[in-house]
Amino acid sequence: MKAILIVADGLGGRPTDVGGKTCLEAARKPNLDELARGGASGLVDPIGPGIRPGSDTAHLSLLGYDPHEFYTGRGVFECLGMGMAVGPGDVCFRANFATVERTPGGLRLLDRRAGRIASGQADLARALNGIRLVEEPGITLEFLPSTQHRGAFILRGEGLSWRVGETDPHEVGALVPDAHPLQWDDAAARRTATAANEFTRKCVEVLEAHAVNRSRAKDGKPVANVLLLRGASRLPHLQSIQALYGVRGAVVAGGALYRGVALACGMERVDAPGATGGVDTDLRSKAETALSALERLDYVFLHVKGTDNAAHDKDARAKTAFIERIDAELFGRLLEGIDWDTTHLAFTGDHTTPADYGDHTAEPVPVLFVGRSVLPDGSAGFSERTAALGGLGRFSGRVLPMLFNYNNWSPKFGS
Repeated sequence: MKAILIVADGLGGRPTDVGGKTCLEAARKPNLDELARGGASGLVDPIGPGIRPGSDTAHLSLLGYDPHEFYTGRGVFECLGMGMAVGPGDVCFRANFATVERTPGGLRLLDRRAGRIASGQADLARALNGIRLVEEPGITLEFLPSTQHRGAFILRGEGLSWRVGETDPHEVGALVPDAHPLQWDDAAARRTATAANEFTRKCVEVLEAHAVNRSRAKDGKPVANVLLLRGASRLPHLQSIQALYGVRGAVVAGGALYRGVALACGMERVDAPGATGGVDTDLRSKAETALSALERLDYVFLHVKGTDNAAHDKDARAKTAFIERIDAELFGRLLEGIDWDTTHLAFTGDHTTPADYGDHTAEPVPVLFVGRSVLPDGSAGFSERTAALGGLGRFSGRVLPMLFNYNNWSPKFGS
């Protein structure tokens, strides 16, 4: 038996998005509607009713892990998703290049994204990785740039703690804060904060003098003269999906965060040519990659991001159009290759992102299960409204375990 879980980031919406309809209702999606008529639908609270989910915590929950128990922060997933080796004592951060100016009161933030820097990041990273920390001996660092201003950062050494604050003020014009231990009586957190603050001071010196930034300043572009750190975390102690269910799977995702969550759960990374973490992603390539992976593995988790990007931009038309592309390109290709005698499929989102609001909200997300073991519930199509009437009702998280159940992979709880 085989299984496919597809998560469209920020899929859910509100009727305020498109003239009394959600983007999902407004979209033309014949493939999804046909699948819904032969499957079972419902509403899933990614974490729980009334809880406004982050993408990281929502994905942990959808994959079957209680984020209240296992979540340690986002940084570790970014690091894992970018291919960095993370050890048990490492402290991981999300990082991004930014532009600051020196003032008597400290470093004042001018641009959180350094003009969305598009070149020179690798050269800047090499310079940052040459920094040596001395205030807390024995601590080393590693920075790996991602796309544009983004990247991931690790502090390594004995006696470190992930329970430290961030150096990102999140507001242009504000001063860059020092990292502080979340508990002052935590010696390991104090040591980690000291190292992070030493790095911040030294990175400004290194970056301001770098040829990449001298060239950017000459061209009138914002310089990337600081690296902001946030989302401190450590490697979570997760029992792998293979250990829990005895099956092997892969993740197909353009974004490092989603790959990282899946890798932490024991999945294998499989990259799709032309796949990105945005609306320009090659959805047909993702479908073909998933089908290919299923030839040698038991299940695939496939993630697409464009729905969320469009909603964060408050662009309902773009979100609707991307849903239509999911239907035509992604599901169109999957339906050409899926063997329904041996495969079950689930489709949902990790949270609701209404296009008129532009951020995550706590409403549940529609979910659909399809396959020979699924009892059809007579749904007229697939949307938030039809899912609310579906036979699965409303539940919280654990979509992947529910999918596995249809393949008879679930262990029994009790005797």
